[in-house]
Amino acid sequence: MEVVGRSLVLFSGDLEVSNFSIKKQTENERKELERVLALYAHEKLELEEIEYAPKPKDDEGEHEEEQEVSASLYGSHAKKFFGNSIQHSQFNLHSNQRKRDQIELIKHTIGHLKNTFNKEFDDVYLSKKQEIARVAERTERIKQILKDLKSEDDVIIPAFKQIEIPESFLIVEDSEIKFEKYLTPEEQAALAEKERLEAERRRLEEADNARERALDTMMHGKLEIRPEDELQKDLEKPDFMLSKAEAQWSEEEHKIAKEFEKKEKHLMEEREKYRKALEAELKKLQTANAEGMTAFDEKLNRLFKLKIEYQKTINQEELKIVRLARSIYHQEYLEDCDSDLTKPLEEFKQLKLKTQEEVAEIKRSIDKLRDEHELVLQEDRGIEKQFKKDFVDLDAFSLDILVKLYKRRPKVVKQKPQNSETTSRSSNPFYVKVEDPDKMFLEAMSELDSDIHKPEFLEMEIWERFVDARHIKVESELKVKHHSQKIQDLNSFLQRKLEEDEAVKNKIEKTFQHLNELRDKKLKFLMNLEIQLLLKQGQVEVDPGVFSTKFDNALLIHRSVIEDLNSQIVTLGEGKVSAMIDCKDYYKNIHLLEWEHEKMQMEAEDLNSKTRDVQTLRVTKELQVFLFEENNAQRMQKEIQTLEKTIKLNENMHQRKSLDKKRILDRLNRLIKEKELECSALDAELKELAVSLVERQQIQEACVADLVPAADQRMKDIVARRKLVDLAKSQSQEVAVLRAEVERLRMKTFPALVQHN
Repeated sequence: MEVVGRSLVLFSGDLEVSNFSIKKQTENERKELERVLALYAHEKLELEEIEYAPKPKDDEGEHEEEQEVSASLYGSHAKKFFGNSIQHSQFNLHSNQRKRDQIELIKHTIGHLKNTFNKEFDDVYLSKKQEIARVAERTERIKQILKDLKSEDDVIIPAFKQIEIPESFLIVEDSEIKFEKYLTPEEQAALAEKERLEAERRRLEEADNARERALDTMMHGKLEIRPEDELQKDLEKPDFMLSKAEAQWSEEEHKIAKEFEKKEKHLMEEREKYRKALEAELKKLQTANAEGMTAFDEKLNRLFKLKIEYQKTINQEELKIVRLARSIYHQEYLEDCDSDLTKPLEEFKQLKLKTQEEVAEIKRSIDKLRDEHELVLQEDRGIEKQFKKDFVDLDAFSLDILVKLYKRRPKVVKQKPQNSETTSRSSNPFYVKVEDPDKMFLEAMSELDSDIHKPEFLEMEIWERFVDARHIKVESELKVKHHSQKIQDLNSFLQRKLEEDEAVKNKIEKTFQHLNELRDKKLKFLMNLEIQLLLKQGQVEVDPGVFSTKFDNALLIHRSVIEDLNSQIVTLGEGKVSAMIDCKDYYKNIHLLEWEHEKMQMEAEDLNSKTRDVQTLRVTKELQVFLFEENNAQRMQKEIQTLEKTIKLNENMHQRKSLDKKRILDRLNRLIKEKELECSALDAELKELAVSLVERQQIQEACVADLVPAADQRMKDIVARRKLVDLAKSQSQEVAVLRAEVERLRMKTFPALVQHN
């Protein structure tokens, strides 16, 4: 690493600021950067020569405006920290090599930004180191003051943390090793011998060291006497103050005692002054330490804010690198796709030419065969006409029979050929040999030529002539058939070639279409450059919605256009608001009048209802008394007194009833307690009876153990008797029911005699 990463921490706080770690450049990276910088310098010289050429005033104004625009479209805040930042314009990055050079220039800018911040970081790191040294120096003095003041307050000396010294991660201190080092017997013997020699040397030095002995004897081991050490010493009281009472002192001793008290008082005053001076110095040192650490914390806070600015700028530059890398990859991908489509397109073109030549050759062959076929057909027709001429000497009946026999052909069963012509009898047990159909046809014709098929009335000489003529005709027909088959095969072959040619043509068109689309896309990608803009908040007039990085529908419009449009919108909005306020006030007055009208209608209805109530009011006795009584207040007072007496009487009755209920409750509580005592006595008696019952049951079981068979027999008798009793009861009930039924039926047969009044 060229720069090792380290951090700085506040004295009081958890804020941590780290520098930028920088990786050391390799030799190839350094050479590449030098090449790109040299190329950029050469291009810059060429641009300066073009700029210094004489131009019209209008062109110069346009050039200055372009420079301002290019500065605003730089894409990051790098120029704020690195004024001489060398990068190409974002509008001139068309080729991949140009983009790669731009990436190297951006990396150079990032490295310069990191080095610039690291310098600021090193200055702050050095200031913290100096501040720690000053604080440590003051702290030593603070410790001495606290020791003089006999204070037990702890003083913490600030130091660098481990994260601030990354080199300490690779250093192992002896205190970090918790295990004792293993020593071999030889090493232990050598260490013991070394300690013995060192102890012997110290003993000899202490035995004959005149300087140390003189220092201890004359100056108590100190070369310099400090005033504060003298103030710490207590005055020794005279002997008479320790051995005699104050009444036994002489005048001289009283004077000495007064002088001693005066010296002691002066010593206490000096000690108090020294203590106050120490406290003031302590406060001053503590304040200086606090101010120094606070000043460093403020400096580190400023460095943290600066780090945020640098980090933001570096992130912007790195974003440009990512965009350029993605653009290079996309452009290379488009070029690879172009090459992948161009190569098969050439192959398809060659195949197209080849198929066209084959189609032309096949067409020529077909035309030639057709001409030959026409000739063969004419010969075949001529042979058929010649047959009738050769047999003119026969009568019409015989000629008709010969014509039918002349046109008669044997039926030959067509055999399907095998899938593979190379299949042999040894490799395929189901092999069937396919014979030549023409040979089979001729064999069948030879059977027709036999004498069996000869008509009886026909002479042998004429039959032989007929057979020769038919042979000539059959050979002609076979020749015509062969030509037709060849023409048909060539036509099918031509059709396949035409289909192949059409397929190749479709492939060429499809590939060419894809290639054109790809090249249009590539051209659009090269012309529509992706640039990085820095815009202030409020200038992006795009509905964000869900965050998306696709701004295909976004437009880059000048700020003045948006401001003019906004001002027009505000003006129209104010006019609309004022019109709405006027409408609101108008409708408000209408609603107010309607409300007042409804209020007056409701008041009229209320008055009418009150009038009806007065007219329909029933005059009761109480109302008459109220109306005719002159002093209603006195009457009301009397009623109130009567009610108060009634209330008092009810309260007295309630108290008496409450006392009666309480007495009844007490009596019931006493009865409850008596019953509880009786229940407890009965529980005890019940327990005793339960015990006696258990004992009696055990005795009974012991006595009845021998009588179990008799008891079982008795139990069976009882059960049988019970069943018989139940059976008798059920039968008696059935008999009663049957008697009632008989009585009912008997009553049905009697005549009914109705009595008349």
